[in-house]
Amino acid sequence: MLVALFVAAATAATWPPGELINPGVSIDITEGGFDAVAALIPELLPSAIDIPETGGGDPGLFDYCYLGGYEYKLTNGAVAIEVVDTSIKPGAGVLEINASLMVSINDPANPFDLYFSLACIDDTCLGYVNPFPVDVSTTMQLTVVDDGSGRRTLDATMGEIVVVYELDGANDIYLGECAIGSVEEVLNFVGLSIYDLLIGALDSTLQDQIKALGPTLEETIEDAFSAATIEQDLELNGAVVHLLLQPSNVEITPASMRLWMEGSFEGAPADCIAAYDPGGSLRTDSELPGPTDVPNGVGADYHFGALIGDDFANSALYALWRGGLLCYQLDAASSPIPLDTSILNGLTGDVFAPLFPEAVPVELSVRPAKPPEVVYTGAHDIGLGINELHLDFYAALDGRAARLISTQLDGQAGADLNLDGATGLLAIDVDLDPANFVPTVSYNEIDPAANEHMVANFGGLLGTVLDSVAGPLLADLSFGLPSFSGLGLTELTVSETGGDKDWLGAYAWLGPVEYSGGGCGGCGGGCGGDTGGTVDTGGSACSGGCSAIPAAPWIAVGFAALWMRRRRG
Repeated sequence: MLVALFVAAATAATWPPGELINPGVSIDITEGGFDAVAALIPELLPSAIDIPETGGGDPGLFDYCYLGGYEYKLTNGAVAIEVVDTSIKPGAGVLEINASLMVSINDPANPFDLYFSLACIDDTCLGYVNPFPVDVSTTMQLTVVDDGSGRRTLDATMGEIVVVYELDGANDIYLGECAIGSVEEVLNFVGLSIYDLLIGALDSTLQDQIKALGPTLEETIEDAFSAATIEQDLELNGAVVHLLLQPSNVEITPASMRLWMEGSFEGAPADCIAAYDPGGSLRTDSELPGPTDVPNGVGADYHFGALIGDDFANSALYALWRGGLLCYQLDAASSPIPLDTSILNGLTGDVFAPLFPEAVPVELSVRPAKPPEVVYTGAHDIGLGINELHLDFYAALDGRAARLISTQLDGQAGADLNLDGATGLLAIDVDLDPANFVPTVSYNEIDPAANEHMVANFGGLLGTVLDSVAGPLLADLSFGLPSFSGLGLTELTVSETGGDKDWLGAYAWLGPVEYSGGGCGGCGGGCGGDTGGTVDTGGSACSGGCSAIPAAPWIAVGFAALWMRRRRG
């Protein structure tokens, strides 16, 4: 019974590979953010709509010439739309969308044709309608739908589109170059007006044409939200991890909209990890902060916020670690620095000199006994805790490869995110200072007295290795953020948040920008948007193309990839 309790406790403290973490990521859009996004509505509305041939009439008792018969028909009609103001407001479960338009129908240079037949009079007027205000309003509901296989997407449903306007026939509608006066007098005699008839025809057409935009807007919005569901393979230097990130819930209140995201990471285990695998990533089950629970130093007027839980980030790091990302072999032939027993003698005070009168090649094997974990508190925006990272030194001795000494590293790397709002370039400044890592000798059966020398001298070797191996990878590490129709991120603040400080909050402000973005710094070109294939990020920040996934959740994951490039025979 006691054993069962311990097993249950151990299981509850980890996230097994492939298990969905919900929520893993949260997206918040505030009122200010919707105000900024509302500026995109003019891009979704057409600037002109052709009016199909329209008209009507009453043949009277016999035909159009006698006993009150009349006919009218409008051709060559076109509507021009100017967007005056737009707004998107979060409401009670829906987004309220409003637009104020100025609409005109044709113009003096391109009038419509209004044919009429009345009392045996046939004539055609040329006309146009001066600009008049039109108010359009609708709602949008967002729901999470399941395709039956567990895959979820966001579904957008537009409400009824309401179009409100007023037209004054005498003042707003111009009709000329015809016998309009005579026609209007005859129609007035029977209680009709050509202006009223025209307004009626235009009203039906205008209402139908604007309301027909609903399905198009709905499809456009759903296409935009489809990026919220991501399923793809990530490959980092040979470690392949399958990512699933999808919406799990959406909540719209009068203050903001929040999108909950659930996600998982899963990949095949590497042989080099089998002896150390705890069976899952660290699980803390921390409470998701509310949209208004912003940390000190972050303005409550932010537009867009992304919260990334440490459970979610750690599950990514665990999956990559489990896939063998940090299992690394460095031999004399592939080493960027001379690697032989003379280095060991320098580190240990010539302990190995009697065994190797002449220098022989040394192989350095990295043995990661524990998966790295994110640290959201500290001197940097993001920290990466590395524990029990063993560096084993091997050399040929007595005809076999013998492990001479092993050093364990424990410490923390860090990175800061810096956004250039003018260019859209998100720079990642990585700190791999050897002083942040504590070395200890974990294996030395030849001469334990050498341990003190090894610990004292190891920082210099580590600094050289990091400069040679990781330095080129970390130089100019940056991502080009995309913009949409001239709207993009202008400011970004990153800070830990939540009661236990185990959520990373990225708070952004949106505004007009000149950058188009989407590329990787120093690589040229744009980012691919394929979310169904394999993203290979081995070798550099841009190698193999850029993932369509936002950069922020992957900064911590990137530390592990950039820590040491994996070479396996």
